Amino acid sequence: MHCEWIGTEHPAPAGKFAYFRLDAELPESCRLTARISAAAQYRLWINGQPVCSGPCMGDQHVWYYDEIDLSACLQPGLNRFAAQVLCIDPAEAVDQSRENASLFRLMVPDHRHRFALSAKTEDTDLSTGTADWRVRVDETTCLKTDKIIEFLGDYKEEADFRKIPAGWKTGDCSAWPRAVSLESAEEDPFQSRVGVTKRYRLQPRPIPMLFEREEAFVREIMTDTGLLQKGRIEIPAHSVFEAVLDAGQVKVTHPVFRVSGGDGAGLEITYFEKFQKEGENFRRDDWERGEIIGIADQVTLNGQEIRYEPFFVRTFRFVRIRLATDAQGAVLYAPAFRRTGYPLTEDSEISSSASWVHDLWRMCAETLQNCMLSTYMDCPYYEQLQYIMDTRLQVMFHFTLSRDTQMPRKALEDFHRSILPCGLLPSKYPTAYLQVISTFSLHYIFMVWEYYAQTGDASVLRTYRADCDRILNYFEEHLTDRNLMGHPGFWPFVDWQPAWNETAGVPAALGSGESTILSLMYAYALEQAANINGHSGRPGMAEEYRKRKEKVCSAVQMLCWDEQRQMYREGPAFSQFTQNAQAWAVLCGIGDERCVRAAAEEKDVLPVTFSTSNEWFRALERTGLYPEYGRRSLQPWIDLIALDCRTCPETPVNARSENHAWSAQPMAELIRGVAGIRQEGTGWEKVVIAPCLTDLPDLRGTAVTPAGPVRFDYRRDGDGKWEYAVTLPEGAAGRFISPGGKQTDFEGSLCFRE
Repeated sequence: MHCEWIGTEHPAPAGKFAYFRLDAELPESCRLTARISAAAQYRLWINGQPVCSGPCMGDQHVWYYDEIDLSACLQPGLNRFAAQVLCIDPAEAVDQSRENASLFRLMVPDHRHRFALSAKTEDTDLSTGTADWRVRVDETTCLKTDKIIEFLGDYKEEADFRKIPAGWKTGDCSAWPRAVSLESAEEDPFQSRVGVTKRYRLQPRPIPMLFEREEAFVREIMTDTGLLQKGRIEIPAHSVFEAVLDAGQVKVTHPVFRVSGGDGAGLEITYFEKFQKEGENFRRDDWERGEIIGIADQVTLNGQEIRYEPFFVRTFRFVRIRLATDAQGAVLYAPAFRRTGYPLTEDSEISSSASWVHDLWRMCAETLQNCMLSTYMDCPYYEQLQYIMDTRLQVMFHFTLSRDTQMPRKALEDFHRSILPCGLLPSKYPTAYLQVISTFSLHYIFMVWEYYAQTGDASVLRTYRADCDRILNYFEEHLTDRNLMGHPGFWPFVDWQPAWNETAGVPAALGSGESTILSLMYAYALEQAANINGHSGRPGMAEEYRKRKEKVCSAVQMLCWDEQRQMYREGPAFSQFTQNAQAWAVLCGIGDERCVRAAAEEKDVLPVTFSTSNEWFRALERTGLYPEYGRRSLQPWIDLIALDCRTCPETPVNARSENHAWSAQPMAELIRGVAGIRQEGTGWEKVVIAPCLTDLPDLRGTAVTPAGPVRFDYRRDGDGKWEYAVTLPEGAAGRFISPGGKQTDFEGSLCFRE
């Protein structure tokens, strides 16, 4: 079956759309599977109904195609296929504040509208290059930016339905120009033999297609028009209508806004996550105190019935619809939306009669779900970018919730393909804009080891260990003569500490010399790299990395330990103390209970924020202080429940993003820290169960592992003693450690009373 890339006769300006159409007569009970790709993005409709978006995000090294069973979308007789395709030009990726800049993270080889579909029934070939595909360019709809999203990763859309090709989804397209064949979408056998590859190296999508499901707004808030109850509102000429709707929580969606009449009327749709006011922290739905600030699409009506569906996803909890009519009245119908995202299975669950447990778990699970499309995203509202530090944490939370490994493996492969000549990785990828956050490359090493520790897949170590070598060699060159880490170049971000606002999240100690935190992060990466090499057949490199780690840790112990404060200073002569430094010291094996307790109790110690809390919780775990400080450290998230947070914000106060996946740490803590389900060895060779319930009355649930589910039920009996019931997956070995310290090895099921 031959398939070609098709497009328009002439190149179109970046940020414009082309509509590809095909009408085909098909028999009843027709079976049809299609392979589809586009440059840069497409959204497919069949018979006026949305089907899917794609392709999966690639880069200059690989371009993906989607394989989709379209049979359920077909009808006997005439079927109308419509694809909306976005064109972008990577050569325009000069200034991130420019219009259309957000989508330049989609790397494409040229600036032509391109579409390819390979599909054939028993009697009909629908493939591009064979079937009679038609195309029209939309010269009016455009993607724009504003001060809310400048330098970030989303855009707003402007569409004038008076100029958009009428009926492009379902109307007659026989008068449209025929699409032009650009080149074959298939590899040439001879060129492949001699190593010549196409600019578009098509490969099958490595992750599942995104789900789409119909959902509905739950209420109208701030206004009282009755739009949701009535289903439609008639709006007179020369008037302004406004309604504010609540989806119940932040969701990633494909919304649909249906209006009839209103020739020349302006429809403005503002999407926002919360009502807000700078410097104040209140309930997210408090419209009396807060303001509406958000990304807004602008639509001009044409007097006919229109269905406005933004091309790319829209993220919101709240939507404000404002319709200003001119000389003709209009009818506005209740809007709908299809929630979308990566099909993340929830294989773990947890509950308690203490309601905050369920609320906190759902807050984290929804946050993670919203931050997954064809890549992980730091936040779905503003940036939609796959950052290394954020992704490392998201992978950890992903494995807490699900047995799926496809998305984590794709993320590793994405970053692997991005490595720079200097040995570091870009901070985010795929992207046309190069940004280097030097410390993020260390998180890539952590992610490689943690993926192996979770899955036991040694091929990952062999594939990515050379990347780790290059990263560590780069950092080794930035050690000072005292074997501590000086400024490693680029942006050595660690944490959005308010005390470090002037340095943009960089430890203040770097302004005058070396940083304890960066030294210990490097030392911990050396330890992980030693594990990577030791488990992949390179014992010599493992030994070298352990010696290099010892050298750095010895320097930190000798030069940065403050005996009087019983903590590590944030530099040899820099008298600032942070929970970050103490946590990394414990993870590196030089810190102990003293520094962690001091960091938890002393008021002048800078606390970890949401994004760096993982190391703090792990330090509590290693020092045996989790029962004492674990619950207290979770309190900032628990407090968000009273503020009507349904997802985890970037920071607990004055958060820019209301849905930021690096903040979903409580998901891991409820399973690992509170329920106490964690692994021993790699690939979950043994399951360790060490509950830490503190003030909880009970706890029950399921924790997913690669071997299967661990089921647990903890509750007090009539005498006030705790009863612990645990069931392991078949064939798994476990060790139960009671709060009193008694250890019991077992298989199958265990009931323990203490």
